Amino acid sequence: MNYRRRKRSYQHEEAHSEQEAAHAPPLEHELVPRAEPVMITEDRALHDYLDHARQAPIVAYDTEFIGEETFHPIICLVQLATSDSIALIDPMAVSTLDPVWELVADPDVRKVVHAGKVDLQHVHHGIGGNAASVIDTQIAAAFAGLPWPVGLARVIESFTGHRLGKGHTFTNWDTRPLSNQQLRYAADDVRYLPMLWGMLEAELDRRGNLDWAIRECEDTLLQSREFDPEPHLRKISKGMRLKPRARALLRALVVERNRIAELADRPHRVLIPDSAMLEMARRKPSSASELAAIRGFPKPTAEQWHEDLLGILSNLDQLDLSMEQPSRPSNEAATDQVEVDALWMVVCTRLLALGISPGIVLSRSILAEWFLEYRKSRASALFDADDWRSEALGGWLCDFIAGDRSLVVEWGDRGTIVRERSGPEDASPE
Repeated sequence: MNYRRRKRSYQHEEAHSEQEAAHAPPLEHELVPRAEPVMITEDRALHDYLDHARQAPIVAYDTEFIGEETFHPIICLVQLATSDSIALIDPMAVSTLDPVWELVADPDVRKVVHAGKVDLQHVHHGIGGNAASVIDTQIAAAFAGLPWPVGLARVIESFTGHRLGKGHTFTNWDTRPLSNQQLRYAADDVRYLPMLWGMLEAELDRRGNLDWAIRECEDTLLQSREFDPEPHLRKISKGMRLKPRARALLRALVVERNRIAELADRPHRVLIPDSAMLEMARRKPSSASELAAIRGFPKPTAEQWHEDLLGILSNLDQLDLSMEQPSRPSNEAATDQVEVDALWMVVCTRLLALGISPGIVLSRSILAEWFLEYRKSRASALFDADDWRSEALGGWLCDFIAGDRSLVVEWGDRGTIVRERSGPEDASPE
């Protein structure tokens, strides 16, 4: 039993204890269903509920899954909710979840999730289609004055003052029966989403950020459909500055590991641990035995997939170097660091005025790299022209650096007040 399964088992026992954790009754609101969730274990009941959901203005969606033992997560429970009902669908009892995936992929049905990237990927694996018409309240909250990222409980408390009880999300969801505590917490993951989106939509409309938030939800949905090797490269290299050819080789191995992992239905780290990936790129083995000799390299992987991996390692002169930029140390001198720090504070203040969390827009390192080049008149635009970030910050920042914009920061009874001025003479707030 691996560490994560042991942890699940511990929390599973806690969720099945006779002494249930204190749990507040549902919040009283017209968009919050107060009835007990319906457990769906038959196909007819599933189709009836989906017919009901399709008539609702918005449908909340979530899943409980185990993702650390297989490439594709094991779906253990599906939660759906409208403003008047909650359904908990048991994948182990119904014959197929395809009708659920079809609902989530239907562009004519508005769905709402919270931090739903993995949950939405189930749709592609299930029916080969893609989720559509989805709002993510974690993303939306970042445009409404809340941090990025932020948990569902904190968003609900921020907007309503209502506190959810302690959750048991990391349990053995594939074990039956599920306890009352598990079912209650699973239901709360969708119970408040229709109400929450209604509140967020009104707040974002008031702030003028609604279109940006919806565009970011759409962009994130598109990005989640393709495998992105970059996070894996950063994690494996652990900040080491790799030369372009070495990074290109590691990228090719990361992409190949993902392909094999999907075929073998094994998690990346089980198929080939990150440390072994880096050592494989360094040593460039030429046989199955040399692969297996790498510390931590699983022998079953070396035996079954050595031809695929060695094919990558034997074609070094065919690597695509176009995506690799030579790593270099920071160009910031001491005086540069002071300027970038000051500019970063300006950016954060500007975004505070808009109610947008800086973390969803850019990082200090990206700003520093852009600004140091911008000062030399060699920088391209900070954001793509069609990116909402260009509208929210890009153009304004260039105007600010040129002296055509300014910020005034005051402290009032409600905290920080940010006012903007157009040009040095115009003192009227925008």
